[in-house]
Amino acid sequence: MSEEPQDGTAPFIPQDPAMFDEVAALTLRVARPLIWHDRTEGWPKVLDGATCFFLRFEERVIGVTANHVVDIFAEAKAGNPNLVCQLRSSPAFDLLGNIIARDPGRDIATFAVSEAVLASTEAIALDCRGRWPPPTPERLRALSVCGFPESMRTAAADKSAEFAAWGALPAVESITEREILITYEPTRDRPSRWAPILPPVGFNLSGCSGGPVLMHALVGGLHRWFPVALIGAGPKEGSTGQSSEFDMIRLKRIHVIRPDGTIESEAGGWLPK
Repeated sequence: MSEEPQDGTAPFIPQDPAMFDEVAALTLRVARPLIWHDRTEGWPKVLDGATCFFLRFEERVIGVTANHVVDIFAEAKAGNPNLVCQLRSSPAFDLLGNIIARDPGRDIATFAVSEAVLASTEAIALDCRGRWPPPTPERLRALSVCGFPESMRTAAADKSAEFAAWGALPAVESITEREILITYEPTRDRPSRWAPILPPVGFNLSGCSGGPVLMHALVGGLHRWFPVALIGAGPKEGSTGQSSEFDMIRLKRIHVIRPDGTIESEAGGWLPK
């Protein structure tokens, strides 16, 4: 990340296949599976969960995911105390105990992450020190998004797991104070090297919730990126999208997160746990 774009900067739309792959690879390194499973069950087993990412501020590293993901985990944990949460391959992680703030209306949740836990995830924490909040995306600004669909996870008897990712390099279709709207169109969008087969319209993106959304821009002729949102809601299995050719996907803007992890309320205050 670098200085905030100024008026007159151009949207970044990579034409070089190598640059496209670089953008996709970066976003994949930022996104991490947030999973939970019953520790008393033998392997292979069901791995439920979603996606998260990390922001580095002056005083701490903050994990970010969708608030509805925390709701689902809390309900599942209440019904089964044997559930354990992990951030990719991290040790057991107390998600509920590390929550900093939650905003149901904006569908944002933040949680504290130690340097040790961050290292265990092998994630790139986006450096936001001195460069927050991010600039407001404009229509047609290039974005990169990434998440880990539940339908594309596999667990093996040797206690290993594979998390195949879904990603896209869309442009901003429209934007409000809370949301960015994008479209996914397999006939238009280009696959990445780590996701060479584009899923069809209506593909079940459940599990991608909480995934990172980076805005790309040219600043002084250099490619820069800024975390601007998280994946909120997409098409569910069996849906056909809002047309026969593309899906609408809603992204939740995160500029309201403060460097301490609290979230600005509508009145300009902050939201506790």
